[in-house]
Amino acid sequence: MAINFNDLNFEILDSNVNAYPDIYINQSGITFTKKVVEDLGYPAYILCQMDAKNKVFAIRMCKSNEPRGFKFSKPRAEQKGTVSIGSRNLYEPITAVMGVNSIPSGKRYRVRGFWVADAKTMCFDLSEAVLEDFRNTGID
Repeated sequence: MAINFNDLNFEILDSNVNAYPDIYINQSGITFTKKVVEDLGYPAYILCQMDAKNKVFAIRMCKSNEPRGFKFSKPRAEQKGTVSIGSRNLYEPITAVMGVNSIPSGKRYRVRGFWVADAKTMCFDLSEAVLEDFRNTGID
């Protein structure tokens, strides 16, 4: 079966951006995929929120002078990849809500995010965290 190239309607795929707005919780902190950063609009600062009862962690952009704001992203042209935050002030409440005392060596938790447009907030249901193998670094 021959396909006529002129009949195809291609769309450009961006292989530099994750398809999903995920966070990864590993032994050293929290990593936000570039898709999270992109969906939030590359904010310089974020405000982190937690609903412990419902096990939902959320972030939204904020101004630099906002109390309890976290330094987050560089401007779009300068932010080349993921954003990682190693602060125990963020890590410990998240893992406590998840009921995780320690993350096994070579493993990490992945949590898919979802956008709440009305609140301009990215939310992560920590009860849906999936334990998976950490990427292979080639170090044994």
